[in-house]
Amino acid sequence: MEKNILIIVLKSVGDVLVTTPLARAFKKNLSGSRVYFLTGHASEKILRHNPYLDGVIVAGPGAISKLKRIKFEISVDFMNSAVSGYYSLFSGAKKRIAFYRPWGFWCYNSMIPRSDCGYSAKDRLQVLNALNIDADGIGLDLCFSYKEQKAAENFFIKNNIARDDLTITLDITNKRKYRQWDGEKFCRFADLCAEKLKAKVIFLWGPGEYDYVNGCMTKCSHRHFLCDNFDLLELAALIKNCKAHVGTSSAPGHIAVSQNIPSFTIYCQRTNPWNWTPPDITQHRYIQGDFNRLSADEVFSKFRVFLADIERCHL
Repeated sequence: MEKNILIIVLKSVGDVLVTTPLARAFKKNLSGSRVYFLTGHASEKILRHNPYLDGVIVAGPGAISKLKRIKFEISVDFMNSAVSGYYSLFSGAKKRIAFYRPWGFWCYNSMIPRSDCGYSAKDRLQVLNALNIDADGIGLDLCFSYKEQKAAENFFIKNNIARDDLTITLDITNKRKYRQWDGEKFCRFADLCAEKLKAKVIFLWGPGEYDYVNGCMTKCSHRHFLCDNFDLLELAALIKNCKAHVGTSSAPGHIAVSQNIPSFTIYCQRTNPWNWTPPDITQHRYIQGDFNRLSADEVFSKFRVFLADIERCHL
């Protein structure tokens, strides 16, 4: 029997990506399922080519009408907010699942207790227990097309970056300023990568970030590269074709994880790395500290060990 399933994540790109293993589990392990994702406009593109989704619905005007036409059997809401609860309730789903909240009974009819499983992608798969469905791993799904691959290749060609170069993408921004390490320290880190590792460092930027990132780069002692005006899928293609990613706890780091590219994240003391770092320490690591005291040399030293460990694993 065909079952229409709705997954609701309205927030950031990272939150959406760490929920993609749930869509894969539904599609592969629930016979006849059709899986849909309700998300915000900013995250729609990263789901566009997901092979485990039958549709992506953008929250906003007209979304409720689309939900009602599909006739859902199951909805799973990971936001637990009034807005997401509204979408869950009016989706018409017979079984409306969420993690337990004291006020949730107005919009959900199946609230399950939440245990801390560490990595957020694994944490969210707990909802499968309520449906007796097996998980299919915690790998994140983000697919791009030939068009995005060509955009990345053209960037490398015009900047004379070779395939065998040690290419590192660097994300120095964050929407939450307390998660953003000092720009001058990032520049010092980039210079150390160029000087000690002969790396080609590519600074990333997104909407509203160009002036800040470009301004920081003027403080560097070595020549680095500024990525083009890439959308999220082009950014994924760029990261996929690099050797490693370094940055704050934000979307590009999760994109690197989705592309199986080694990632190294710089966390402030207010963020729990346990929740946002995949458990594979050979592929993904982090450093955490007081941003006022955490030096570029300290971060570089730990990153260099990380790269050496990766190289040993591939011998």
